[in-house]
Amino acid sequence: MENLFKEVHVEKVTDKIVDQLEKLIKEGKLAPGNKLPSERQLIDMLGVGRSSLREALNKLETMGYVEIQKRKGIFVKSIDSTFQLDPLKRMMQEDKQKIVQLYEVRSDIEQASAYSAALERNQKDLEDIQKSIDAFESKAGQIEFKWELDQAFHLSIARASHNFFRIHVIMSIFDFSKEFIQPIIEGFAKTEENARIIARQHTSLFKAIDEKDADCAKEKMKEHLDWTNRLLVGPFG
Repeated sequence: MENLFKEVHVEKVTDKIVDQLEKLIKEGKLAPGNKLPSERQLIDMLGVGRSSLREALNKLETMGYVEIQKRKGIFVKSIDSTFQLDPLKRMMQEDKQKIVQLYEVRSDIEQASAYSAALERNQKDLEDIQKSIDAFESKAGQIEFKWELDQAFHLSIARASHNFFRIHVIMSIFDFSKEFIQPIIEGFAKTEENARIIARQHTSLFKAIDEKDADCAKEKMKEHLDWTNRLLVGPFG
């Protein structure tokens, strides 16, 4: 009879919090860059004490899942952000052509992302993509391009593909390339004409995803990123 039974272990509250948040991150329900609710809200939602929550958050930060920013909040980190990228950044600073190559890799991944999003998206995904498109339009009805808004649009498509690794890889590419690419793209998109071209490209891409036309979505993403990639060829080509 002795082999039939196993010792009962009472799981710590802290471990249960860690397991729950870790699962949400791995499933993509909490995506890179997402801000978690405040400590007080999490305490109410999870029904736990402040000390247990703080211990769990500190553990998650040590594990590389979240980043706790003073006076700003708790944010989900990209799983790739803990990789040692300094040598690659030095290579890109020394050889700007590497930036164009990085953008080509991004294009490959995002074409697959758009293709899968068209097949896997649900109603909430469509609402999130549309919301990211609407954010480009100012109160005055003008289109205002911003790096963070463009990032939100592309990440909303990645989330619609329901592939955990794709979301984190795309976020990592954004983080890694920001200092090199953001000034060029934002500078070019300051004109109303170019900003509207980007807006039209985003809208046509959304339409293909909405209509579940995977091949069209992939092609629209390629056209969009080919167009923006040409902006980099001058400075870095």
